[in-house]
Amino acid sequence: MFTWALFDAEGVETGTTEAFPSQADAEAWFGGNWEALAQGGTADVALRDLEDGTEQYKMSLAAE
Repeated sequence: MFTWALFDAEGVETGTTEAFPSQADAEAWFGGNWEALAQGGTADVALRDLEDGTEQYKMSLAAE
């Protein structure tokens, strides 16, 4: 199971998304929702593997 952790501009975790059965499902959901997250004040996200407790990667939603 995978979930996205959401962070504000100060790096404070503000919440998580629903859990997804696979990394691919989580990434597909993110692909369709990242703009709304950014517009809602999310500055960074981290993909977490709930089964082994690891963070797969973290990324910024800031426009380059």
